[in-house]
Amino acid sequence: MPKVVGGILALIALGASMLAEVDPITCLTRGLIAYWVGSIFTQLWYVFFTIRVQKASELATEDAEAVQSGEPEPSDQDEITEPVAKAS
Repeated sequence: MPKVVGGILALIALGASMLAEVDPITCLTRGLIAYWVGSIFTQLWYVFFTIRVQKASELATEDAEAVQSGEPEPSDQDEITEPVAKAS
């Protein structure tokens, strides 16, 4: 996917440079820079957002499996292990 996004940005930069009648070397340089920027930002997008989506989907899968197996959900009372002191 990063190559696709980078390629689209490169084509846009090349087209804009050609319409502006820029010299060929500058046109290719702009296309190359746009390709690199698109590739890097797409990778950053995957790093920050797809990992969270996978974790959320894993949690949903675990919850669905627990419901199907009939296991009771843990309650707040299960977490308390120490007796509470009475106020006098």
